Amino acid sequence: MLTWQQANEEYRATVEDFPFELMNGDKFPEHMPKAQAASSLYTKGSGEGQAYFYWQCSVERNILDNSQTNTEQAGKSLLQLRKLLDADWFKTYYEDRDGTFENDVIGKSELGDYSTMREFYDSDCTWYRQENGLSQ
Repeated sequence: MLTWQQANEEYRATVEDFPFELMNGDKFPEHMPKAQAASSLYTKGSGEGQAYFYWQCSVERNILDNSQTNTEQAGKSLLQLRKLLDADWFKTYYEDRDGTFENDVIGKSELGDYSTMREFYDSDCTWYRQENGLSQ
């Protein structure tokens, strides 16, 4: 188990050499969010995961913002999001045995149904939206 400081070091090391670009002019926050309880412990990969989730939210926002007005841009962003499936972090830490992320979030969006992506964005991207001054 890791302390917040250790997990944050993992986060900072990940964002320093992150393999994909953020969208919308976004920048990674200096620190990952802290859990509510000061004594909380974090599992290995938590800091790295915060970086990947932040990037995922940045890409999902770009897709959702362009899905009705610039489908070409939305499609290019979907190709970027698909890269997550091959990332070592995703293969090691992201539990998606039933393929929900690949099939329902990405796959449905590629067919023009962004509803599942919207649900994931609304539920999973609170930190990202707060950091970027976005409402629900």
